[in-house]
Amino acid sequence: MDKKITNLLNKYKSKEAVDKDSYMNLQVNNTSRLLPPDEINKVLNLGDQFNYERQKCPFYRILGKINPLISNVLFNTTGTQSCWEVFSTNLFTNNTFDDDDPNLTFGQSIKKHLKEIDGWYGYFDPVISNARFCLFYDMEPKRERFLFLPDVTNITNQQVKNWELTITYPHASDKTHPMVNGGLMIIDKQKVLVGGKPMTALSVPVFHNLSNGGVVKLMNTNLDGTYQVIRVGLDDGKQKNYYFCIDIDYNALVLNSNSRMTKMYENVPSEYYFRKFKKIRTKSSNIIEPDDYEIFKVAFSESIFSDDITEFVFNEDITIQDLVDNLGRPLSELYLTIIKTDSNQIFTKVSSGIEAPYISELNTANINTYLKDIPVIQKIHNVSTAPSQTFTPLEFDVKITDNDYYGDVVEYNTITVKEVVLSDVNHRFNTINRETTGNSIVPGPRPEGYYYKAHHLIKIRDFSTYIEEGDEKTYGIPTYAITLGNGKYYWRDYLDIGTNDITNDFVNYPFLNNSHYIYQNYCFEVKRQDPFDNWDLYFSTFPADPIGNAVGNKFKVNLSDNVC
Repeated sequence: MDKKITNLLNKYKSKEAVDKDSYMNLQVNNTSRLLPPDEINKVLNLGDQFNYERQKCPFYRILGKINPLISNVLFNTTGTQSCWEVFSTNLFTNNTFDDDDPNLTFGQSIKKHLKEIDGWYGYFDPVISNARFCLFYDMEPKRERFLFLPDVTNITNQQVKNWELTITYPHASDKTHPMVNGGLMIIDKQKVLVGGKPMTALSVPVFHNLSNGGVVKLMNTNLDGTYQVIRVGLDDGKQKNYYFCIDIDYNALVLNSNSRMTKMYENVPSEYYFRKFKKIRTKSSNIIEPDDYEIFKVAFSESIFSDDITEFVFNEDITIQDLVDNLGRPLSELYLTIIKTDSNQIFTKVSSGIEAPYISELNTANINTYLKDIPVIQKIHNVSTAPSQTFTPLEFDVKITDNDYYGDVVEYNTITVKEVVLSDVNHRFNTINRETTGNSIVPGPRPEGYYYKAHHLIKIRDFSTYIEEGDEKTYGIPTYAITLGNGKYYWRDYLDIGTNDITNDFVNYPFLNNSHYIYQNYCFEVKRQDPFDNWDLYFSTFPADPIGNAVGNKFKVNLSDNVC
């Protein structure tokens, strides 16, 4: 009842009046009803509801910490300062504070002034009378050119990005590249002795994923066929991931530019291809944008080499809704993709390739030109006058504005229903000064540059370790299941987040605010291409680039597997 009903008594109307009983008809109406006291419609389990929302949610918030390992060991040749040429100036050769040797030669000046501290090359202020004598000046490229924080020393009153970050996922396959077309390219053969018997070891430029007793098929040789893998590696136990031994006479086997191998599972050959990664979508756009993240220095945090450790946060939630990978499966992997910028025209364009082991045959590409089709990152450069011709990169100019990138090389077999990564794609760059300048004092150009792993795995789901099998009458066959033409379907189940499928590193991460939060630490290493003068890129003419010293084994090593 929304209205109050009032009735004035007679005694308030007149002193002579007498109160009388009054009767009136009241109609009681209500717009809502109470639930029946003894009837329960549904019991809600909060744990089950939370897990349901967690498994169905397609949104992810990516964040992490980058721990860099970088050096400026390859610095510029000429310029006004912070280069090889600066040590020939009077500021460094004038040794007036030493009466016995008042003038230094160029070589003596380098030996005296060039210093290395925690992997960074530079020099201290040579003028002793200066108030800041102990100030250390980096050689160019300076450490500020490699920081993940914007460089504020490059352009006055501006911040210059040295690196760009984005999130990608595998969306397509390239099976046409010469290295993987029709099987993995065979690049070398060696004489080996297995159990006292002469055999032949063959090599490929990526992990062969073979083991002792496995089966391999040779194609486009004079002895094509299927062979058992007797042993992996050479006689000294090295290169186990790249060489495999089969029972063939070394002199009888003839290889050519199109010789291939493939691993066999139950008489089914594996296929090999490059996976191509594509930028992910976000809630607000069809493709993630370059400014969708923030990066900042972790407070009071440095690496053991005193380099700043940085943290990044992608502010835009990414979405995997309706996205599938290169095999048509629901996404199980994302990748943090890192791309080097030119740091205001200091560095060259970025090329991509794979990191290969040192196999001497790869240095014969000037004669065996087909080897240049292998995108060996240690052999890619931009100097036409270098002793070794450049190998062909996967990509010639990688930029953050690109929408897709080469990601890795994988092996896939329909019997195992599983992709195995054989090699990651790396990015290569150099300073423009090193590749374009040089003079009579400091010769050049210098082809050796830097490279780094470009794509870093972010595991978001797992596929089961068990292979499921069914036919057309089986209920629940996923759309990504494959068939071998025998009426049967094969697949691996797409596991829920937090499901432990007999593995110790199952996927499990926080879920709140209708988003998954994934936090990872990334060790980011920038390497030089030819530190030990193996790949014909090291510049040895005085003043030569610093050369590495290989570390020998300090313990006893078994030379090779005993397969007898």
